[in-house]
Amino acid sequence: MDFVEKFFSDARENQRFSDSTLDMYSRDINEFKEFLGEKDILEVNNESILNYIESLKISYSDRSIYRKVSTLKTFYKYLLQNRIIESLPIQDIQLPKLQKFVLKELELYELNMILEKCGDSFEGIRDSLIIKLIYETGLQINDILNLTRDSLKRYEFKSVVVNRGKNLFSEPISQELGDRLKEFVHIVEEVFPESERVFPELSRQNFRARFIAYGKKAGIDHEVSPNMIKKANSQYRESEEGREILLEKIKKVYLEIGIGDD
Repeated sequence: MDFVEKFFSDARENQRFSDSTLDMYSRDINEFKEFLGEKDILEVNNESILNYIESLKISYSDRSIYRKVSTLKTFYKYLLQNRIIESLPIQDIQLPKLQKFVLKELELYELNMILEKCGDSFEGIRDSLIIKLIYETGLQINDILNLTRDSLKRYEFKSVVVNRGKNLFSEPISQELGDRLKEFVHIVEEVFPESERVFPELSRQNFRARFIAYGKKAGIDHEVSPNMIKKANSQYRESEEGREILLEKIKKVYLEIGIGDD
């Protein structure tokens, strides 16, 4: 029996957690399973958890590590309550107390510094396009990483359209970004002809680690994370270019529902 799937099935049935929380739990548990490799997730001990925490320190902040450990605690408590395991493998692990602080926002000039450090290699161009897509659209990182080439072509590289369950999100992008994406997609089609994704072979975790590395190379003296790109989107929408794109989007919606030019 797949006890991970049973955990999520029971959680959805009992409505214990929100969809966003379950998505987060899914990412965290799958990442832990990848770390374990062939080792059974039911045979984990304290040493396994401690080794996992050490591996997380390479790419994640203390706050993110806390969250991931909390996810594992929730999962293993479920297993214990359902008598699937006899003891908590994470029970005796103590993490230092987190200092309370207000996470500093990423300023636009800092984001530009990060973009400059991406460079002009294939990976660097790919990373800069992902950053700019999140920045201009305000969409989630997973939305961007799962973009397909056909989707961009269907909307002529003018909009990014994603599905989240029953909801459809459409966000316009600048012509400059659309042109750069068109060039990049042409390269991807030659290098990865069998993949449908615009950004193949790149995980959320890998992109996060690369983004943090760019921040360090840029000399930014505070913690950075990809989530900050989305927050910077509000500043972008207040800029002249952002307002123009937003107004075009509003006009398009009005025309679709019959309000505006006759």
